[in-house]
Amino acid sequence: MGAWYTLVNVTKKEQISFHRLPMTKDREIAGNPAGAAITTWYLLQNQGDCIGFISDYDRAWPFKQGSLEESCSYKEVTDEVVDALIAAGILRDEGIEWIDEDDPELFLRRLVNTWMDPPR
Repeated sequence: MGAWYTLVNVTKKEQISFHRLPMTKDREIAGNPAGAAITTWYLLQNQGDCIGFISDYDRAWPFKQGSLEESCSYKEVTDEVVDALIAAGILRDEGIEWIDEDDPELFLRRLVNTWMDPPR
């Protein structure tokens, strides 16, 4: 079982936890076209900020400022970034991929990178 990653922006005190998305591990984030789009888009929109990934495995804090404890209060922006990518025509929301029948609040969204669609 691999480590789960969160993208943190220390400058803006924001995080992308990939909440409700089928990607949390390094290979899943990089290999999933939607995960790669989310990460790249966020980095491009926030150039110059102090941004990096933290892992739940070693819980190391790679930045000179802030702390792991402080990052727990960072604003979660996963849905905002996804919404921006949908509005830009880069991602398409295809509903729910998986839902816990006992707890409907636990689900994973199905996002598709439209750039992967065959040309018309």
